[in-house]
Amino acid sequence: MREMFSGIVEEMGQVVSLTKNEAMELWDGSVGEGTELVIKADVALDGAYEGASICVNGVCTTVVTYDGSSFKVGLAPETLRRSDLGGLKTGDAVNLERALAADGRNSGHCVQGHVDCTGEILSRHMEGESLWVKIAPQDKDLMRFIVPKGFIAVDGTSLTVCEVNVEEGWFTFMLVRKNWAGYTE
Repeated sequence: MREMFSGIVEEMGQVVSLTKNEAMELWDGSVGEGTELVIKADVALDGAYEGASICVNGVCTTVVTYDGSSFKVGLAPETLRRSDLGGLKTGDAVNLERALAADGRNSGHCVQGHVDCTGEILSRHMEGESLWVKIAPQDKDLMRFIVPKGFIAVDGTSLTVCEVNVEEGWFTFMLVRKNWAGYTE
């Protein structure tokens, strides 16, 4: 694997635009229809270059163009099917992380940026200063790969799995207070 991510979000970027482009240059140099996402960022642009990998809400994307305040990526149809990126609107916040250097510090986490599916939040509740979140993945076949005390990336954030119910098709994780600022029950 060439690019890896830590699952530790570096910044919240902001969607500038999500558009269809009828004259997008495709991977083989031909021209066709494609989807382009432009994101305003600061930290994610540090060291950016055309072809750099930046994780957007857990999806490994490739920088097509960039300037001092934003970057553009192309989104493949499979990316749009398996992630939430196709539903983004101008002004939406997105989790961003630059790819790790091979010898970089990863905080004990490692994720690929290859998204399997979206999920539905079934419930949230407080326990002390922690927030429990219960999620049902869209693809129930993935449940056999989710194990208690294993890790899972949700919107690009690497999290420890707490509980798993394969039969009912859900898993839980907890967020500590720093991660859920602004949440109200």
